[in-house]
Parts: sequence; structure tokens; C-alpha cells
Amino acid sequence: MKLNKFAKTISYIFDGSYISIPAYLIINIFMLKSGKQIAIWTPICILFGSILPFVFVVFLYKKKLINDLHVPRREDRLKPLIVSNLSYLFGFFVFYIFKAPVFLKALFFTSFLTTFLLSIITYFWKISFHASWITFTSITYYVFFGKWLLFLLLFIPLVGWARVRLKRHTISQVIAGSILTSITALFGYSLFGLLHIF
Repeated sequence: MKLNKFAKTISYIFDGSYISIPAYLIINIFMLKSGKQIAIWTPICILFGSILPFVFVVFLYKKKLINDLHVPRREDRLKPLIVSNLSYLFGFFVFYIFKAPVFLKALFFTSFLTTFLLSIITYFWKISFHASWITFTSITYYVFFGKWLLFLLLFIPLVGWARVRLKRHTISQVIAGSILTSITALFGYSLFGLLHIF
């Protein structure tokens, strides 16, 4: 069916594993002040925010410990989530120790906080990471670049629809992923002084 095909396309496009690298590139190119800073901080950002978590998923797939790179089974998500949490946390400490710009520290702390809470919930219930990722990205781009990027919020219901359409999640799992991430993102960026909400 055409709708299912469209839903699959949306799911692939908004899978954080695949497009987090260009997302980080855009943030660093526009937020950092010089080419030297971009060259220093961007590889670290991509390594801990994208490559290490994804390489571990590929490793599990190659070893046939999972049968899908999207890791649809809730029980299979726990090991990749542990690695993702450690990677985000280690990235945050690297940025903290070497005095990276505050937005990078905020980005990785908030990523860790969000993923940590999602991991706890995943142990009991299959919450939507697609909904979480698009919500986190929308809020992050709003915080970093301003109100003109609020239109990204329109992608949240689109991604949620795609996940429900493909029967990968229920409506409640999609809504929960988005709401939880909204809270952690707003709290995390407020904690670092990039927002003034809490």
C-alpha cells in the first residue's frame, strides 16, 4: 500500500541513527565561531553522539544477536541503550573537561538524560524513540537557532503517524516518547542557561 510505503520512508528519514551526523554538522557549522573549532569539536560530537552507538548496533546485527538495525524488539534495545548512555555521558565529560562551548555540553547532557530515562522505561514498556528523536531535534533547533525553526514541530505528528501506521508503536507510546523528551530537553537546556523556563 502507498501509505505504508510513505510511512516506511518517513521512518527511515527520521531515524536518529541515520541522520544524527548531518544534524550535528548543521549545529556545529552554524553555532561554532571558526573553522578550527568546527574541526576540533565536530568529530568528537559525531563519534560519541552517532558512530559509537551505531557501530555497536551493527556489531549486534553482524553477530545475529538482533535481526533488524532498527531494533524493533523492546528486549533487544537494552544493550544498545546502555552503550548509547555511556557514549553520551563520556562525550559530555570530554566536552566538560576540555571546556567546549556550553551548547555542546548542554546537548550531550540533555541527550544522556533523555536516553537514560527512555532506557528505564524501555525495560518495562516499548516507548517510541522515533517520536523522542524528532521531538528532541525540534526543540534543540528551536533553542539554538530561534523561533523560525518552530515549524519542525510539525514533523512530530507525522513521524508519530508513521510509527503507528507501521504498527511499530501504539499512539500512547508515541505520545509518551514525545512528552518525556519535551520535558527532559526543556529542563536540560534550562539547566545550562540556554532557556529560562525552570
